[in-house]
Amino acid sequence: MTKRILHAYRRRRLRLRDGRCVTLRAAVEADAAELVQAFERLSPQARYQRYMRGKQEPDLEAVHRDVRPVAGEEFTFVATVPAADGIDIVASARIVRSASNAGPARSICEFAITVGDGWRAVGLGRALLAALMRRARYLGYRSIEGFVLAANAPMLGCARRLGFAVAPLAGEPSILRVWRDLRPARRARASLSARRTAP
Repeated sequence: MTKRILHAYRRRRLRLRDGRCVTLRAAVEADAAELVQAFERLSPQARYQRYMRGKQEPDLEAVHRDVRPVAGEEFTFVATVPAADGIDIVASARIVRSASNAGPARSICEFAITVGDGWRAVGLGRALLAALMRRARYLGYRSIEGFVLAANAPMLGCARRLGFAVAPLAGEPSILRVWRDLRPARRARASLSARRTAP
């Protein structure tokens, strides 16, 4: 039997609420330079919302991880539009194994999403988060979490609409943790019931 390729993803075209279209696909090594350019186009406010601090230079190590994710454990999406030099990346999203995992089990993944200026409030962030959730289930994760500035109302609203719970992060009053169970509702309810009745 042929083993499925865990990193494969069929690109698709998304029409946003304002009528513009983007192509959603997996990041590849050739995207590294475009990801750097995408960072350079971000406004200071957008950089702060994404990285939770003032960030002047792109993290080249992070870019390398984005375009070379660990197969079966990590994944990076990019949303692209045509440009004079080929494409521009207007948004990106990734999942990695979360530091919240205890031991070797791959049960929780952490997400991060970057949406460029001029591409917000048109449904792109929500589409990316939904795509990450589907991919995380495919990779075998049971839940997904992320960390969002308390002042980032659009991202928090997006997470809530997709069923994420929101709670303060201990010791970090300006940061909230958002998380969601990825298992089918029936399995999630059975697991919760088992925990409640366990001695």
